Amino acid sequence: MSGGGIYKLISRSVRCSGLSAVTLAIILISACAPPLGDSEADLALEDIAAGYADSRLKAQTPVPLRQSVRYRANGRRYQGDLYRSPEAVHAGIVLVPGVVPAGKNDPRLVALAYTLARLRFAVLVPDLVGLRHLKVRRSDVREVADAFAYLLSRPELVPGGRAGIAGFSYGAGPVLLAGLEPDIREQVRFILALGGYYDLYSIVSYFTTGYYRDEATGDWRYLAPRSYAAWVFGLSNADLLERPEDRSRLRTYLDELAEADSGDEPLPPKGVAPDAEALLALLGNRDPARVPAFIARLSPSMRAELEGLNPAAHDLAALQGEVILLHGRSDNIIPYTESVALARSLRPGQVELFLIEGFAHVDVQLKRRDIPQLLGVMQRLLDQRE
Repeated sequence: MSGGGIYKLISRSVRCSGLSAVTLAIILISACAPPLGDSEADLALEDIAAGYADSRLKAQTPVPLRQSVRYRANGRRYQGDLYRSPEAVHAGIVLVPGVVPAGKNDPRLVALAYTLARLRFAVLVPDLVGLRHLKVRRSDVREVADAFAYLLSRPELVPGGRAGIAGFSYGAGPVLLAGLEPDIREQVRFILALGGYYDLYSIVSYFTTGYYRDEATGDWRYLAPRSYAAWVFGLSNADLLERPEDRSRLRTYLDELAEADSGDEPLPPKGVAPDAEALLALLGNRDPARVPAFIARLSPSMRAELEGLNPAAHDLAALQGEVILLHGRSDNIIPYTESVALARSLRPGQVELFLIEGFAHVDVQLKRRDIPQLLGVMQRLLDQRE
């Protein structure tokens, strides 16, 4: 991938898309809210807010160890990073990166992994190559499940079998679906999904048209979406086009679209094959009522990928562990109503949903009244160690 359009879009959106729905929101805590208290949850949030700077948690705990690991699971080879405290581990967690070029090495993700390690989690961050290349595939589900299987294979990292998975933004879909994989679903104690989604078709409708369904009335609501999601969706599906020349032309068009100013968009390429034409038609549609018909015109391979990454197309009743959800009401990459719908799809008592007023998926304006919610999320996560 190259071109000014990509780098312009990355600088605007990618750096704030995958993980930052929570991390960047918390970073402003110290600037806009009273000092936090002395509980472990308070110290954890303060440490996340501090990033690599000093904090009370850092002063009270040894520096965690970070090591590269190569592992095998179900006959497949992987690599990733393992974080752990020099002191005793209390639980394990697989931390799945968002769709960001730096992947497991994203500085914000690394800082969060260190915080969790200070809290006595053994943190495995797998190197998901597809997500690093801004491609989301149904095979990511199995890669996440294999990372969890490897974590389970090391009892010293999951004492008492206490282990879970956390995912951010578009990475939360594979995390949820990994929790359904038959070989691990009985062992997944908890799932943490931050800024995630339930119905991938609804997400496609939102980032192409800007419309989403009101959680109470079902009426259409409009919130101008970030272009990043549509760009990644088009780029990811470009590889599934049959003709190489159509793949190249679509990538060029997406780069030009990312670079163009509002009202000066390039014309989509002409003379492409039917599969490329169907994808371009979906990306160019602005009527939410027509989205299902446009999706139905996509190639079988594209529809298969969508189904494989769509929690709404699966029976989530098979999830065994506790589910913790956090979402911002102003999220303009994935509407908060997706987490509401996901919570409603799960068993009563299995899920806890935290909605925050003060941040979108990118833009942060944290409100003081959000602090109890953030502390609630952190406490629920800390409880998983017991």
